[in-house]
Amino acid sequence: MRKLNLLLAVIFFTISHYSIAASELTFETHTLKRSLASEPKITYHLGSREKPANNLLLILQGSDCRSPLTINSIKSVYPKVRPDADVLLIEKWGLSPDINACPQAYIDNDSPSRRVSDAKQVLKHLKEKKRYQSVYVLGGSEGAVIAVMLRKVLLGITATIAFNGGGNSFQNDIEHNIKASTPPDVTGAVLEEFRGFADKIRESDKVFAVDSSQHGYKWWKEMLTLEQTQVIESGETPLLIIQSGQDNSVDPEQTHAMVESLDSSENVDYQFFEQLDHGLRSDSSNDINDSALTAMREWFQKH
Repeated sequence: MRKLNLLLAVIFFTISHYSIAASELTFETHTLKRSLASEPKITYHLGSREKPANNLLLILQGSDCRSPLTINSIKSVYPKVRPDADVLLIEKWGLSPDINACPQAYIDNDSPSRRVSDAKQVLKHLKEKKRYQSVYVLGGSEGAVIAVMLRKVLLGITATIAFNGGGNSFQNDIEHNIKASTPPDVTGAVLEEFRGFADKIRESDKVFAVDSSQHGYKWWKEMLTLEQTQVIESGETPLLIIQSGQDNSVDPEQTHAMVESLDSSENVDYQFFEQLDHGLRSDSSNDINDSALTAMREWFQKH
């Protein structure tokens, strides 16, 4: 294994704290035709600042069945990591700000590959239309997985940050979550049920009706067969992987093992925040930790 740029932040309060200021964003909603006329248009929201920006920041949400415009951290907090950039948010298939329930169209059609395809199309469109000099990508949880997948297929990305996206195996991360969130007397039964479900998804080549955790067959099939190590190794542009130590949604140990196992890691940095949870928060606060935001902003500034 090549030497990895390991940037440890185990004691998170040792990182310098300072206020991250950013001018307020004004979002406009746009649509873009997909390649097939029978498919609905892609909906995206472009947040502009008071002064024209030469940079673009794409923020990718997690597995929420919600519009990113309704998620405060995505709309107002994460843009601070690149305060000189316009901000791009892309709706998942079937979602919009005025939809409260989780529509069946989303469950049937949403998948990692669909999100990557839509993001690739929108970014190419905006680079031609707006002529941004640099494009930055930030994704958390499922959004982190989408971010590294997009980095693999789109060379025009300047730099990518993926936080709390888990290790090589999504099944391992789900099992970690089950162990952390279910009572000990039922953990074994829940694990057995999930493993049976995962085996059925992986072994089936034919789509069948699934609605588990607001996701359908396509989403589960892709997530359960994805090997994230290979995806990361296939990317060539700078990548920062961030993992929280108190993460109950994905397995911190497996994330660390994945990073250590990378055959090619010249463009990969790694930061570990021992005291933070899946949402980059500490036990004593409902706010995203300032040190994590600062670390992301400083890393983006290097690129």
